[in-house]
Amino acid sequence: MRIIISITTDNAAFQDDPNGPSGEVARILRDLAKRIDGHPHFSPGHFQPLRDSDGNEVGFISVHDSEVELTIRKPEKAKK
Repeated sequence: MRIIISITTDNAAFQDDPNGPSGEVARILRDLAKRIDGHPHFSPGHFQPLRDSDGNEVGFISVHDSEVELTIRKPEKAKK
């Protein structure tokens, strides 16, 4: 099984958090953990939107069979 979590942090809820974007990301992940802990349908095909503290949809969690291909690129270092 492969679990994909995606969060976009380019709106006010992330900038206004006293801890910066990491504070809002942590809040979203804590909320997600509560929602999926013991979820009876947490298996391939499961999808849930993720919302910021203002109620805006900012990402998702999706569960897939392990055969799903995922390409993640490491950010390039900034040129000096």
